[in-house]
Amino acid sequence: MDLGNNPGAGDSEGGNPGSPEMADPNAAAAGDFLSSLNDEQRGIAQANGWNGVGSVFEGYQSLNTQLASSIALPGQEATDEQRAEFYGKVAETWTPKDGYSFAMPEGLPEDFPYDQDFAKEANGWFQDAGLHPNAAQALHDKWVGKMAEAHGQSVAHANERAQAQAEAVDNAHRELVKEYGEPGTDGYSNVVAKADRAMSNLTAQGIDVNGWFAEKGILSEADENGLQQVADPVAVKLLSFIHDRAFSEDGLDPGAGGAGANPFDLKSPDLEKQNELIRSNPDRARQMVVAAGRDPKSFYL
Repeated sequence: MDLGNNPGAGDSEGGNPGSPEMADPNAAAAGDFLSSLNDEQRGIAQANGWNGVGSVFEGYQSLNTQLASSIALPGQEATDEQRAEFYGKVAETWTPKDGYSFAMPEGLPEDFPYDQDFAKEANGWFQDAGLHPNAAQALHDKWVGKMAEAHGQSVAHANERAQAQAEAVDNAHRELVKEYGEPGTDGYSNVVAKADRAMSNLTAQGIDVNGWFAEKGILSEADENGLQQVADPVAVKLLSFIHDRAFSEDGLDPGAGGAGANPFDLKSPDLEKQNELIRSNPDRARQMVVAAGRDPKSFYL
């Protein structure tokens, strides 16, 4: 019997040369590997591209490499120092080295004075704390909002004070007009000038009551002529009274450039002192001309 001519003589030893397993030995090995797994394991192997024990080990080595360079979340038993170290390493991945770039929140008043210097200082604080840019922006917006609120309140209070001052001046003006006449008349001009002179002369005598009167809103700041607007008629009357009793033309008034009477008084004019005062202190000269009941225009004041 010629076994060499028998087509099936070698099948039991080498298999079927035409089968897929014989054409691709790797596919046969993968098939054997997958067939040895249960359904769940087979799904995992296919999802990860594992077709044999070798590929499983390669995946394991790759995973170990990734884990070695990763940061492990501190567990329940971690100390405060370990947690701080963990946070510091994580924060390095997002903290900008050149500082944060803040966007301005919406709705700020047009006159809001944004403090660039403080923002720059706070920027450094945020970097030191390792804040995420989103957290830094949120804190920035809270700070700006608080400052804008305080600014708005300050402006509102200033407006209220200015309005109250204006109302006080208007009311005082009306009361003085009733008693002394309209502004520009001798009576009105004299009483205001006397009040101002009394204030100045008290200061010259070492009795500085400017702050005390100002705190009570009695007189406002001086105008362009050196005179103060009246905010309390009682105060003006009081100062005028003090003027008449202590600084009238009895030699006690130091405001005329030294001891002596008002050099603009028609009863006892002092031309030399008039010229000296007009040249050295025209605002003061104007006040004394008015106090003397004369017209400043006649002295070109």
